[in-house]
Amino acid sequence: MTTAAACPRCLGPLRPPDLWSNQYRCDDHGEVSPYRTAVSSREQALHALATSSTVPVWLPEPMPVHWYVSGVGWAGDERSGPRATAVAIAGPSPLGGPAEMVLVAESPGIGLAARLAGITGTDPSALPGVPEAKVEAAGHPTAMWPLSVPPDRAAFVGEARGVWLWLVLWPADAALILLEQLVLRDVRDAPELGDRSFFGAVSTHLTAGPPAMP
Repeated sequence: MTTAAACPRCLGPLRPPDLWSNQYRCDDHGEVSPYRTAVSSREQALHALATSSTVPVWLPEPMPVHWYVSGVGWAGDERSGPRATAVAIAGPSPLGGPAEMVLVAESPGIGLAARLAGITGTDPSALPGVPEAKVEAAGHPTAMWPLSVPPDRAAFVGEARGVWLWLVLWPADAALILLEQLVLRDVRDAPELGDRSFFGAVSTHLTAGPPAMP
């Protein structure tokens, strides 16, 4: 079971394809890739993305200690397949208290990760300075640049397998987990999840609208 198709940039309702257009349309953002999240059967959703997605489906391996998968989302229609994927994981923050991280793989122009990060537009502007974090994605060291985002979160962006890789974390100090060696695998390479991931309480960030502008 999934949520109704929504705009990946604002979560607004969409007009479905019709005789005049074969694209989903948002009243505010025009033609978009419809966004959905798994309401139940998140494991099945991950398996389905592993065989249908045109972009990576990132999952930490191994999962940070006491962390679990808290949500699965994607943007794309039946014709093109998913052009953006979002896997939320949750667990204890390095400084105590609960934390959550959403790993997004996204083709340019979708806007899903920008909404999660709380920035305008669809893609990061020119990446400033030098990267401040590094992860291993599908066996390759991947530099991650910090973004200027609302103070309740932290966001980093890089490039892996030809598309954007975003990491968005709540609260902001949960970014300290990136000081550890974070290894990401693309679930498309080996769809079997086995005992390497497990599922817990459902994420609220995947279905939260963009933050209110001051």
